[in-house]
Amino acid sequence: MLEFIVSASLSSLFFGLFGVSWESVDEKIANEFPQVKFITTDQLQRIQSSQQPQSLQLFDVRESSEYSVSHLKGAQNESKASGIAAIAGDKSTPIVVYCSVGYRSAAIAAELQELGFSNVLNLRHSIFEWAEKGYPMLNQAGDTDKVHPYNRAWGALIDSSYHLYPN
Repeated sequence: MLEFIVSASLSSLFFGLFGVSWESVDEKIANEFPQVKFITTDQLQRIQSSQQPQSLQLFDVRESSEYSVSHLKGAQNESKASGIAAIAGDKSTPIVVYCSVGYRSAAIAAELQELGFSNVLNLRHSIFEWAEKGYPMLNQAGDTDKVHPYNRAWGALIDSSYHLYPN
C-alpha cells in the first residue's frame, strides 16, 4: 500500500509539473496495470438504466471527502481492496471500481485480481467522464453535477464548472 501511495504522489507531482491529458493517464494505467479490464461509462450507464440491471457491486474507491461531493447511484465507498473483498465475498461476483480518473481504481482492481477475484472491471475515465456526459450522480442532498477534482493535476481533466471542494 505504501508503494501505491508513493506512486500516486509522484504521479500527481509529475502531472502537476508537466501537464496531464487523458492519453497520458491511459498510458500510465496501461503500463502499470496491464492485467486490468475496463468498462466504459456508456456501458455502465446502459446497465444501470436497464429494466433488469445486472447484479454487480459498484465501489467508489476515492476518499470519503470525495465521495461526499458526489458518487454513482448504488456505489459503496471503500478505498481498500481488502475492504471490498470482505464486502463482495464471492470471488466471482461482478465488481466495478472507479475513482476520479481511473488510476487509483486500476490499482484496486489489480489488488482484487491478486486476491483471486475474477470478474473485476475498472470504469474507464471514472467519475470525471461520467460527470461530463451528464450521467446521474448523487450526494447526501440528492442529485448533483459536481465532483471533487482530487487535486490540480487531475482536476485539469474536467471542466472547472464541475469542481467542488468540500468545506
